[in-house]
Amino acid sequence: MAIGDGIRRNIAEVSPIERDRFIEAIRKLDTTKFFPDGVSYWDKQEEIHKNAHFNGVDVHGGPAFIPWHRVIVNRLEALLREVDPALSLHYWDWTTDPRVASGPRAALFTDQFMDNASGEVSHLLANFESSEDAELGNGHAKIWRAVGVSDANPDGTPNIATDSSILLNTDFSSFASALKSAHDFVAHSYIGGTISDAHYSFHDPFVFLLHSNLDRLWAKWQTDPAHPERIQSATAYAGLTPGQLTSLISEHVEPWAGGTGLDPWASDPTKRAVINYLDVSVVSPPCYDSNGSDFRIVEAENPLNSATSRYQVVFNDVPELETTWRSATFSVRTCGDVTAQIKPGTTPTAPFSVATPSVLSKAGPTQYRDIRVWFEFTAGALGTAPQSLGPVNTTVTVGSQDFDLELLGNTIPRPTVAVELSLDQSGSMADPAGTSGAQRLDVLKDAAALFANLIQKNNGIGLTRFDDDAYPPNHATFGGLPISEITSDGFGDPVRGLALNAIAAHGAHGATSVGDGLAMARSELNALPAGAYTDKAIVVFTDGLENRPQSIADVASAIDNRTYAVGLGNETQVNTLALTQIAGSTGGALLLSGTLSSSLDDQFRVRKFFLQILAGVSKTDIVVDPVGHVLPGAEVRIPFALTEADINARVILLTTLPVLHVAVETPMGDLLDASSGVPGLDIERNAEVTTVALSLPLPAPQGPAHAGTWHAVLRIDKRAYKKLLARDDDDPKLRDLRTKGAAYCLSVHALSNLRMRTRLTQSGFTPGSELMVRAVLSEYGVPVEGRARVAAHVTYPDGSATTQALAEEPGGTFSLSMPANQSGIYRFTVTAEGGSVRGVPFTREAMLTAAVWPGGDRPDPEPGGSSDSHEGGDWCHLVRCLLENGALSGKLRERWREQGFDLDALRDCADRACRD
Repeated sequence: MAIGDGIRRNIAEVSPIERDRFIEAIRKLDTTKFFPDGVSYWDKQEEIHKNAHFNGVDVHGGPAFIPWHRVIVNRLEALLREVDPALSLHYWDWTTDPRVASGPRAALFTDQFMDNASGEVSHLLANFESSEDAELGNGHAKIWRAVGVSDANPDGTPNIATDSSILLNTDFSSFASALKSAHDFVAHSYIGGTISDAHYSFHDPFVFLLHSNLDRLWAKWQTDPAHPERIQSATAYAGLTPGQLTSLISEHVEPWAGGTGLDPWASDPTKRAVINYLDVSVVSPPCYDSNGSDFRIVEAENPLNSATSRYQVVFNDVPELETTWRSATFSVRTCGDVTAQIKPGTTPTAPFSVATPSVLSKAGPTQYRDIRVWFEFTAGALGTAPQSLGPVNTTVTVGSQDFDLELLGNTIPRPTVAVELSLDQSGSMADPAGTSGAQRLDVLKDAAALFANLIQKNNGIGLTRFDDDAYPPNHATFGGLPISEITSDGFGDPVRGLALNAIAAHGAHGATSVGDGLAMARSELNALPAGAYTDKAIVVFTDGLENRPQSIADVASAIDNRTYAVGLGNETQVNTLALTQIAGSTGGALLLSGTLSSSLDDQFRVRKFFLQILAGVSKTDIVVDPVGHVLPGAEVRIPFALTEADINARVILLTTLPVLHVAVETPMGDLLDASSGVPGLDIERNAEVTTVALSLPLPAPQGPAHAGTWHAVLRIDKRAYKKLLARDDDDPKLRDLRTKGAAYCLSVHALSNLRMRTRLTQSGFTPGSELMVRAVLSEYGVPVEGRARVAAHVTYPDGSATTQALAEEPGGTFSLSMPANQSGIYRFTVTAEGGSVRGVPFTREAMLTAAVWPGGDRPDPEPGGSSDSHEGGDWCHLVRCLLENGALSGKLRERWREQGFDLDALRDCADRACRD
């Protein structure tokens, strides 16, 4: 018997310690706890009892007698817990003699507990007054007893109806009559004294033990497994007359509704509970140790197959190679511990298995809870789908009751994507990336290499380059990588190595033909054999305006693959209008970096763009994506929420220097890293990225870890930190490490059935245009409605920021419309938070950008055009060519910068002049 488990038990059989705590709490209610009117919590109980007797429904002789006394017992228990939160309001079994100890039962009327059984109290309850003498003149100013003087059997026990005879009654009317008879004609008179008179009985603490027993018998009658209707409000009072039912519906439970003049409820509306007797808080039985138990399968999750008389556990549309869990869910109504386990001899066979062969559900303060027995299904190898598997039979025993199940599953091909990286290698890529200290080429290489390292196995990656023209992968000078399949998730995958080598060889020379680059990327994707990949996508990275044919406009109609564009620069330095239109029309997006600085956000901005694109092409979701610093000796804990709808997850740690150690902590507190040896936990690491892949549920030491709040735990590796600090070069990254700590970006991605898809559209590209953000949430293909909030954190071109809520619309859609009055780039971080279908918290994030500028709605000038097509066009293209295509040596550029020439500003002026 655990103190604090919320179960009401026979007060004679709980531990002496608990009885001591109980009586001490009663005494404190009388001496230390007071209502605003100065009346103690204890003395208020007698006021409540008297007040209710003379107001509203007759709570002593009418139909509300039993439910009203449940309410007062529940409320006193709540007051007791204000004094001692572990206590429950236990009961006296009124078929036993409370004066006598017998077997496990202690005597209750002792100097240490309920005081005297005969005459006035004189020990622990000596200060408990009664108003009898003042009102009746019977000489009793204190509570008093006369136990066993009336209605006693020869052995001293009460001459009262047996519990079983009361419980045999089949409707509430007859049951209440029998129960009330035992209460009225024996229980009170057997104790005698103050309790024998209903109008004074609530001066005596023992009356609550008596009424807890009355409520226990109602709870036991209600929880008969054969009669689930007895705990439903609409049918709980079956057998009463229509008039009696009407009174229970129309009358409030007083005085707590504030309608009978008793304070504090009459004067303070915040204290009131305005309910009737059909309220769930009245009808629901509290947890007693004698309640009946009921076990049922939740057919909404596990439907019955009438042909086989088995409940189904269905694994729908599981992608090849993946393992997923589904549960048999049982609704349990019991006040004790209960175990659900696979019946011996019925363990399911492959491809099904049992993830949790035995589940112990501990007793708690509520008797209603769900128990889940989890089963596992592993889909077949690539090329085996579609398959329909099962049924495979098994049986789960809950308590002593068997439930026959059948497991079924079907598989689908795992979605794969071929991604063609189309990378700008024009001369301007050798320019500085703003004030960040890095060249644009460095930014491109870092971001593209990150993408190559992280793209999941079974997907394809290819690379082509463009400057004046685009070059096929086998070009002798500017060759790239033909689309090739990644065969493992490890960083050592050979195709990743080829992709990384191709990225590392990227240079800066020539002019810019973005259209050629897009056309070459499309050609590579369309040359793939039919069915080689489920999806195809283009990722184009450019830092300048196209100045050689073909233009984006020339090829736009032919681009039929999802296209993502990353523009390294501001809104006038790349073909923002054309790239936005082609990305938007294919289901992709344009992400603009702006002028990069050395700020923490800018250090990771373009790499985060590629993580966003990776999530988009692989149909995964970003759970969280924060940046920050870790100080030496400190530990940074980053929470992230996973739900039962998540299939697997990956923690991606980006750093500027290889100095951070990452571990993950499960919702149950297991701290896991590369040394943990937990199956399904795979960690990969190189100089600037560490990944922690989580197969869900993860078989952690304290049990399978899946839904709940996880943490990524970051700390500095002391040895690596000391080694880096020993370097004496003036690397900006080292300066940052010394002064601020280790910079990080942590992004958590989930392959999930709970998805957020976002899109940003704009009415135009000039200041004053409207920006429209739209997010759609779904779970298992069903719209998420009424259980999520979506907001957009907006950073304006001038650096100011605000957070705006997206309005919820039907179909799991959330939208925001706002004017873009400032010229420049608008950055949006769209965040969603809510609960899964099982109520588990979730979060989602996505990045979007938009831009407006004067003249933004004008089509970009045709690359390579003459002065006839745009006044001064030849001069524009000449200046662009000089600035972007390597005409100026790196030394000359550096000398000019030292003398005060801002080449980025000069290029911006040329871009604006060409547009105007």
